[in-house]
Amino acid sequence: MSNNGKGHGSGRGEISREDREALRARAAGLGDRLEQVKARRAPQLDNSARGAALGQAFKIAIELVVGVVFGGLVGWALDRYLGSAPWLLVLFLVLGFAAGIMNVVRTARRMQAAAEPLQRAAAPVEPDEDDR
Repeated sequence: MSNNGKGHGSGRGEISREDREALRARAAGLGDRLEQVKARRAPQLDNSARGAALGQAFKIAIELVVGVVFGGLVGWALDRYLGSAPWLLVLFLVLGFAAGIMNVVRTARRMQAAAEPLQRAAAPVEPDEDDR
């Protein structure tokens, strides 16, 4: 590709017009192949699947927040009733956080168990000709 100092050009690493065009054509071909590979490997999600995933994400976030808020409210109410401020509030905040985390972990495990058969049934990705 380079001139190798054989009397072509100034010998400063310049390439000929033919080599430049060949590089452009090859780059365009690589771009097309890359788009084809991306299209094959990209998961095709419909809007209902995206909506379901978004719903699950909101459910997990809300479960965590509700656990903390409920624990805080119970602790605050018991502190007001028993006059032990702020100890029961802190205790129930921690318990609410722990309950929220347990709910999130339980939901994540359930989702993973549901997705496992789909993962096992998925066809393995065929290697490209460059990977062979």
